[in-house]
Amino acid sequence: MSESSLRELGMDLLEERQFERGLAVFAESVRRTPADHRSRMLAARCLAELGERERAVTAYHACAEGLLKRDYLLSAMAACKLALELAPQERRLKDTLVRIHARAARNAPGRASVPPPLPPDPMYDGKVETDLLELAGEELISRALEVLAAPDTGGAADPASRPPLPLFADLEREAFLDLVQRMSWKSVPVGTAISQEGEAGEQLHVIVAGKAEVTRLVDGQRKALGRLGGGSIFGELSLITGTPPTASVSTTVDTEVFEIRREHLNAVARSHPSVPSVLAEFAQQRMARNMMATSPLFQQLPESERAALLGRFHFKALQPRDKALTEGEPSPGLFLVLAGELVVQKGDPTGGVVSLGVLREGEVAGEISLLTGQPATATVVSTRKTATAFLDRAAFGELVKEYPDIKTYLEQLSERRQKQTAEALRPAEIIDADELVIEADTAGAA
Repeated sequence: MSESSLRELGMDLLEERQFERGLAVFAESVRRTPADHRSRMLAARCLAELGERERAVTAYHACAEGLLKRDYLLSAMAACKLALELAPQERRLKDTLVRIHARAARNAPGRASVPPPLPPDPMYDGKVETDLLELAGEELISRALEVLAAPDTGGAADPASRPPLPLFADLEREAFLDLVQRMSWKSVPVGTAISQEGEAGEQLHVIVAGKAEVTRLVDGQRKALGRLGGGSIFGELSLITGTPPTASVSTTVDTEVFEIRREHLNAVARSHPSVPSVLAEFAQQRMARNMMATSPLFQQLPESERAALLGRFHFKALQPRDKALTEGEPSPGLFLVLAGELVVQKGDPTGGVVSLGVLREGEVAGEISLLTGQPATATVVSTRKTATAFLDRAAFGELVKEYPDIKTYLEQLSERRQKQTAEALRPAEIIDADELVIEADTAGAA
């Protein structure tokens, strides 16, 4: 029976809560293939379900060490996290987490290179000749532990090509350890919505292993926008800005995720004040990448020049009901919506206010006043907490001089918007007065 077949059989046994037979199957898969850390982690779960907490911790720890050796850092964190739920004070687990953080942070900008502590000596060598499928009871558990606690003897990953550990590597070591113990690990079945478009979330998610699809409702139809794999983070913009997600994320296979809730971050921040700024900077970088990839403003430039353009902008947060532009006053600069939304309003001749539309991610405001030198033709107000990139008047002038394509795009956008405004303010057609005259005989007949 192949490794994948053994694992599928083991999953069926888990579903049926046959934990002893599941342990035998998963441990046999690891005996045949020591690098099968997925089976190693599932075998540890079986040990925990059988009440063998200490042995489960040992198996989880060996799993974490093997994953770390191969640079599967998020999965190594997951193994430590599951073990810490069984033994919160276990020192060897925290030592492994320190080594995970050191490996991830070593190449992070601005961080000194710190050698990680040495890994612990292995307890077992894993040289078990017996087919574990033939065993049961204490003999099975003892032999299985010898296999599960043995080190992964395969080759280590290339140190020069270590993958990044999103967000976590930017945290101080003690903040990282604190957060790992507080956050949740979840196994999400295929076809499950993790995040729903339009529903404000109080958490961000990190995909540890598996896949998910990003979709958005467009004209009543759900449209696929992309796919997410291991290492992907989503929900952080909604968590920070309070803006509901603009897309939904659903699993396409069984998927493992870390869930970091607002209360987890708040608790860590009380002991480690740097955490909010780290998260905010991470979110700003994510918003910047999104803008460069999707905003029409940046599509006017080659991809290689977009980062330099964005570097001219400054991050500016707007609170609910803050005015970015005020009708009749000069625009202070160009606003680019990163997250949230701005509503465009204009006074009409009767003294009322007409809503001209809503500006969302990637759209700009203020270009009409900047291009014409006239006061703003409308008021632009944030409907909720909104993140923007802002370019003041002087910097805008330099921008359009240096980038004629951007100037042309903004002029065309300005022209379209002014036409739309004129249409919105045009009085309703007046009914011909003759149509209001009722013939005398008709009135009498009524």
